[in-house]
This record gives sequence, C-alpha cells and structure tokens, in this order.
Amino acid sequence: MERISVDVAVIGCGGAGLRAAIEARRAGLDTLVITKSPPGIGTSTVMSAGVFSGKENPTEHRAWTLESGRGLNQPDLLEALIHYAPSDLEDLVQWGMPSAVRANKLVVMGAAASWGKEIIACLMDKAREAGARFHGSLLVSRLVMLDGMGGLLAYSLKRNEWVSVAARAVILATGGASALYLRHDNPGRMVGDGYALALEAGAQLQDMEFAQFYPVLLAEEKQPAYLIPPALADLGTLKNDRGEDILDKYGIHERPAASRARDKLSRCLFLEIYREDRKALLDLTSVKNRDLSGDPFVATLWETLGRKSGAEDKPVKIAPGAHHVMGGAVIDAQCATTLPGLFAAGEVTGGLHGANRLGGNALTETIVFGRRAGASAARWASGAEKAAFNPVFEALESYKEETVRDMEAMKDTNLFKAKQRLRQIMWDWGGIVRNRDGLNRALSDLPRIFEPASGAGSKSGHSSPQSVIELKLGARTAALILTAALMREESRGAHFREDFPQQNDKRWKGHFRVRLDEAGKEEWMFDPVKGNLA
Repeated sequence: MERISVDVAVIGCGGAGLRAAIEARRAGLDTLVITKSPPGIGTSTVMSAGVFSGKENPTEHRAWTLESGRGLNQPDLLEALIHYAPSDLEDLVQWGMPSAVRANKLVVMGAAASWGKEIIACLMDKAREAGARFHGSLLVSRLVMLDGMGGLLAYSLKRNEWVSVAARAVILATGGASALYLRHDNPGRMVGDGYALALEAGAQLQDMEFAQFYPVLLAEEKQPAYLIPPALADLGTLKNDRGEDILDKYGIHERPAASRARDKLSRCLFLEIYREDRKALLDLTSVKNRDLSGDPFVATLWETLGRKSGAEDKPVKIAPGAHHVMGGAVIDAQCATTLPGLFAAGEVTGGLHGANRLGGNALTETIVFGRRAGASAARWASGAEKAAFNPVFEALESYKEETVRDMEAMKDTNLFKAKQRLRQIMWDWGGIVRNRDGLNRALSDLPRIFEPASGAGSKSGHSSPQSVIELKLGARTAALILTAALMREESRGAHFREDFPQQNDKRWKGHFRVRLDEAGKEEWMFDPVKGNLA
C-alpha cells in the first residue's frame, strides 16, 4: 500500500477545500488536496447558481440569516460570516473571477447551468499557483486521528489500489449529502461521505435532521433537474394545473420566494405534487418580451437556461429536490472540530445556518470558512511535534483489512439497486414531509439494502470498492438524518413533522448532537440554546 505523508491533507476540492488549500500553502505548509473525482469537477460548487451573499447591509444580512435559521444559528459562526465575507469575497474578484454585484449579491458571470465552474477555475488556478498538490480519483474510506495527527485510508480509482495518507492536520471539506435523495440537484456521488468519516473518527456532529430542499427544479421528462435561480423564477408565475397561484394559495409573501422561503415553498410544492397529485408549473413565457438589459445576470440566466429548459415557449413543470444539508461536524469559529488536529469547512459542518439556510450563504460559507480552516490547520501543523507517522500508517493498515472484508461480504449485493433503494427510502420517509411511522419504517428498511441479491443474473456488476465504500458511508449518514428527524418532535425550518406541525421553542430550541462512545455506539444528546440569538 502506497504511503504518503504531508503537513496538511484537505479532503474535498470544492470551494471550501480549495480555499483552505490556498491558505495552508500561503503559510508554507506542504498541502495535498484529495478528491474522489478528477480535480475541479464533481463538486456542488461547480453546479451552484454562483450567487454569494455578503454585499448586503450587515444588519440586514444577519437578520435574514437568523430569520431563516429559526433560532438555531451558532452565534460565533454567524458573526464570522458577516464580518469577513466582504473582504474574503473581494479576494475572488482580485484573483480574476468574472463577477458583478447584483441586488447586493456578488454574482458569478458564468453560464447556465453550471455557473460555479468559474469559481472553481479561479480557485484551482490560485491553489496551483500557490503550490498545492492534488491527488484526484482517490476515495477516502476511513479517517483516523491519533494524538493530533490524521490518517486517511483511500482507494485509488485509477490504479485500483489502496493508498494511505498521514498528515499533521486534516481539513474535511467533502460537501453535503443531497444525492442520498431520489430527486436532487447535487453531483450523483454527493452522498455524505464526510459526515460518516467524521463521526467514525470520533468527531461530534449536530443538526443532521435539517436537510434543505430547493423548490424550483425543472421536472420535465428527459431533462436534467436544472436549478432555476430565485431571480429568474420570480419573473414568472407559479401555478398548479388548476390555474391556482401557489404562492397566494399558501400565503407565501417573501421575495424572492425560492431564496427567502425555501422551506415553506418546497413543502407546499410537495403537497401539491405528491399529495394532491397536481402538476406545478412555472410560466416564464412573458420574460422573452421584457427588457432585461438593465440586469445582465438575469438576462444571462434567461438566455441560457430559458433555452435549455424550453421555458421560452411554454410553462414548464417544476418540483422540489434535495439541495443542501445544514447539519454536520461541530466546529468553532476557527473551524476546529471536537477532535484535535481535525478541521472542517463548508457544507460538511453544522451550526452556521441553523434550521434552514438563507439563499446565497452557502458559497460565502465555503470561502470565509475555507480560508479560516486553512489558516487554523497550518497553525496546528506548524506547532505540532514532528512525531513519526508509523502509528498512523499501522492503524490504516488494519482498517484496510476491515474494508476488504466488507467488500467480500457484499459481493452478492446488487449495489446499484441498493443505492437506488436508499434514495427511495430517504425521499419517501426522510424527505420534505416526515412523520414518526415513516421515519421508523425508513430506519428499519435501511439495513435491508445490503441484503444479497437473489435469483439468476441478479448481481449488478457494480461491486467495485468505490460502490461499496460510498454505499456504506452514505447509509451511515442517512441513518443519522433519520434518527435526528425522529427525535425532533416539532417542525422547524427545513424539518417538517406532519405529526408535530408547530415549532416548539419551549421544548426543542436547541441542537441534537451525536458522537460515538467508547464502545463505538452512537451517543445522542440535546443541547438547548441559551438566550436570544437576535
């Protein structure tokens, strides 16, 4: 097994991982960026709408974020975001990212439907210029932290062999888990690896029940689930196939609705489509007659996305889909997790957004906290005693044997069907509308996805190490989401329990947190919020 040793290892090559790598290299640390896709692709940053918050009035930005978070935003993280966003975003502009300020947002002047390509291109160029190293097509299956040093057991998808990486500090920037759901707008391999890796390494997680759904995704047959950005969606009318205005019907007055009322609008569309068996239609046909020259961003959206989606000629079907996870690793404002030597940034962390994320805050989070994670990891690695990495490599060797045994045990499992079944379970019972019976059913069904296939010709041919690793990590993360959702007996933000439809501040204003005890079993706790965040 190949052995690699570095000062700082960054897991993930999206906005948070790249910004962290830049900062670690600026401090003179040997920095390796590990990504399971080829560097620069396969991240949620690439597929984002390219809109950064942080140009707003700070008082308004704080108030809107708190309103969305329903009382659960972690104060130190929120204040760091508000304070550092303007200067951190200015770095991107100075580094050449094509952008403009529109409606108090920094907007990437990219092309639909992957505006974020320009963000990644900018950060990749800067990271390479700084001297960061990259190892692509490397899938991490295990993270260990020993005496403040980190170890990663990974499988090389190109060479079909195991690789072990030891580092003085590790930065987790693996993104979210929205691809655990049947309908989503994330890369297909975004199944929550980082949450499971962090938990199994001994870190504490929080707020895993809060999975955000984006309401306005294209739902036309044989078309990708394009995200229709709020600025464009607001130019049209949203009706069901009876002609009822959906925003009026459900009393949604916030604008843009897809940004400031994501949870409510997603829930209303779910009820319309999946409970009332109606179609939800976005009519943008009148946009072609408007003069959009005063807003180049919206004009670009319309020119590209309108043509791609067919919205120029007729109303298009839309439906919600999984978009972002607000929960994740517990961190402080310096991005330190509860494990010495392990830092985290971006969607894999919890606390900043509370119960629901304000549109525009996700990309800004990656830049602000990516920088802070890189600086903190560099300080840790620089101050660490230069102890030998042998104990880390020995621990990784034992975990490799464990993973090989898992692969052998799953050789008769149809892994493709198992992954699809996992996504169906999460969509049906752990998605936009939840209840106790459904969540219990989902938790009881999860272990069955690993059952061997039966019948001739039932094996999938997808029994690669990649498939096994992703399925096991994804299923672990799915169980965390379901368990937290079952325990929170109220509705708050993106978490809606139809059997407990009201927000209950007296009982549930706080965070569900989880860690592993000494026996490796999940230990759940509830930490009430003290005081008023506003």
